[in-house]
Amino acid sequence: MSSSSQPLNVLVIGANGYLGKSLSTTFLRASLPSAHNFFRVYGLIRRPSTAPSLAQSEIIPIIIPSLSSSADPTSIITSHAKSWHVIITCTEPSRSSVEFQHWDDLLSLIESLSQISVSEGGGIKPFVIASSGCKDYGTTLLHGDLALTPHTEDSPLQTHEIIQARMNAALRVLEVAATTKKFDAAVVRATSVYGYTSSYYGAAFDYASAFIQAGKRTLDFTTPKETIMHGVHVDDCAEGYLSLATTYLFGEKEKATEEVFNISSRRYETLEEIGNALAKEYGFAEGARFGVEEKDIVAEKNCELVFGWSQWVSSEKIRSVTGWKDHRPLFSENIGVYRRAFEAAKGNGDDDVEKARRRMEGNWGEGYLETS
Repeated sequence: MSSSSQPLNVLVIGANGYLGKSLSTTFLRASLPSAHNFFRVYGLIRRPSTAPSLAQSEIIPIIIPSLSSSADPTSIITSHAKSWHVIITCTEPSRSSVEFQHWDDLLSLIESLSQISVSEGGGIKPFVIASSGCKDYGTTLLHGDLALTPHTEDSPLQTHEIIQARMNAALRVLEVAATTKKFDAAVVRATSVYGYTSSYYGAAFDYASAFIQAGKRTLDFTTPKETIMHGVHVDDCAEGYLSLATTYLFGEKEKATEEVFNISSRRYETLEEIGNALAKEYGFAEGARFGVEEKDIVAEKNCELVFGWSQWVSSEKIRSVTGWKDHRPLFSENIGVYRRAFEAAKGNGDDDVEKARRRMEGNWGEGYLETS
């Protein structure tokens, strides 16, 4: 007679955000090396209204409106489970006075949960994966430049100011793991993600739509056609997190801990590739133009973080350590499918679409928001 199956508990902090939802369902679908193990996923969320959608996806919702004002967030979480095999952070607070408090509270929560997991949860030391992003490295040169090299995990950090606190918080997770030994940890830096509601890449569709509405015959960009756009489908990104977790749990855990891992697609695309694909998809009679003067742009914003952030990112490290590979089509290769998915989500009033739009407009809102 075979022994009964045993759950491996995963806590996704920010589970109803764009990345958090994909991570949660990816872990639930995972086929593990041991036939007697399966992932049970708990999603820490802020709003009660989002709990039903998690439950419908077989994610166990844990509602804590605020880590600061809730009476005892640790007790609320440990009432569900005392042992935690994997804890993933994928939240991003507003740019306000609560931001730094959020990261302090989050790190304190991780430490408390880890201590209880070891002392009362069967000696389970959690593996914490802290989400950051490849914009931590700044930009690279343009496609075709003879001095162009990719960003790696060893590249200097020179992030955008709007995400500097998130970068510092992820690095603090590594530091606390190394000094306290309460948990093991890794930091993931992914490139921009796309697919389904399309996250910030949704701005590319809104951008093209603005030119259509203005009756333009060309789709214009102020940035050079050689600008590098390196993204990764959100499903592939989530599989990268899973590969790290399974390497830690079932493989050579020392290769996964106290490390930073980039996640990016198998090759970068250029603005010329994506711009031309957008122009064709939206039926611009005279195609796309690049390096156009700002005064000729009809869209409200030129989506600097999407079209103007030239960056090539190497993900060889995670591929070598875990065997992870990306499989989904590149953005320009499947743009019609991605457009229809985005428009369906927009038509349904999906909160991820509006959240990404607000951020592209510079409005990061109040209170912490799940990352996208």
